Amino acid sequence: MKTLPLIVFSMLLLMTVTSSVVSYDRTRRGLDRDLNRALSLTIQAKGYEQMKQDSIRAYRLLSPSLATGQKVLTIEDLTFQQYIQTEALRPKAFIAYHITPREGGYDVEIAGQAHCSMVFVWGMSDQRLSLLFGLATLVSLFFCVRRRTVELEAQQLPSLHLTPMQEQLMEMFLKAPDHRLTKREICDALWPNKENAPESLYTLIRRFKNVLAESAVWEIVSERGKWYELKRKQSS
Repeated sequence: MKTLPLIVFSMLLLMTVTSSVVSYDRTRRGLDRDLNRALSLTIQAKGYEQMKQDSIRAYRLLSPSLATGQKVLTIEDLTFQQYIQTEALRPKAFIAYHITPREGGYDVEIAGQAHCSMVFVWGMSDQRLSLLFGLATLVSLFFCVRRRTVELEAQQLPSLHLTPMQEQLMEMFLKAPDHRLTKREICDALWPNKENAPESLYTLIRRFKNVLAESAVWEIVSERGKWYELKRKQSS
């Protein structure tokens, strides 16, 4: 059972990463579909042959030293951008013309593309589920670290002869923030609904102090019976 917190942490971390990657990939594919749809509508509006001839004319205007071999012309087409449904994608979108000279003409391939970084796509994706898993992962990590801290502190205790209730009290102290417990917290945990719980607590603390007197590490300090703290002894 000691490895259970670590297993839970590992599973939550895996779910965090997986959900984030899935959402990112879904968004990226959605943006690609948006670009392809906008390009299809642009071709319908302008005509493929017209767009092809315009790109060839632009290709021919290049200097002779450049107008050899395959070239890629990128044009920020306003009609194409207007057909894009994702508003944030419009200023990043353009049409790429891949032009390859061949005997007697040109081969032209038209593609809708966009300058989208990984950060942009991630920001457009729905990361709420991954953030939820991430918060759960952090909580799980906190308990893993806290549990390990308690185990290490418990290992520093000498071989004391504790009664079952003293062991329970010791565990409560080690798990509590700053190793401090109020009178009410101890009574509610050890003697719920018991009328003389404060008297039982006083007896337990007194005997517990006597046992810890054998320890060179810990001692119990209190504030007028309001709270008790398991504290490291000051080294002389």
